[in-house]
Amino acid sequence: MKRNIVLALGVFACLCLCLIYSCKDNKPADPKEERQQAITDYVEKIKEESLILDKKKADTLIEMYKQYVNDYPEDTVSEFYLFQMANVYANIGDCKKTIDCLNRLIQKYPNGSKVGAAYFFKGVFYKEICNNKEKSKAAFEQYIEKYPDNPHVEEAKRFMQLDSMENPSDALRK
Repeated sequence: MKRNIVLALGVFACLCLCLIYSCKDNKPADPKEERQQAITDYVEKIKEESLILDKKKADTLIEMYKQYVNDYPEDTVSEFYLFQMANVYANIGDCKKTIDCLNRLIQKYPNGSKVGAAYFFKGVFYKEICNNKEKSKAAFEQYIEKYPDNPHVEEAKRFMQLDSMENPSDALRK
């Protein structure tokens, strides 16, 4: 009987020590990191399920990005999420919200790592999503002016050249 009590106390002591050490190592999770991980996990889930982003999944992803950006506007990840949100809006064909995201990124993070790409893609999205050649040209001109040494400048010039042609398929014949 004493042996069973000693054995039970020993097992109990071991469990208590394990619990104490496991609690010591488990720091409270950073809410920003948890949300970033949730977004990453959702994007991975979408990629695994289909290459096509349906409206419901797009809306969920946009909402996740939007909440993060609103809750953590000073976090550099927010700049990236605004850029990604613009891409999701572009994929579902929402011209206004696509451009709004890029403009917000440019205004909020003027020295950010994605601002050059935001100027360039404004031109692309105005052309491809919004079907507005004039605004596309203006966006590309602004991009070229601000980032003259960027490797995508030549691509921006080609977009503008194609838009200025009466029949862009003529460029293929040359």
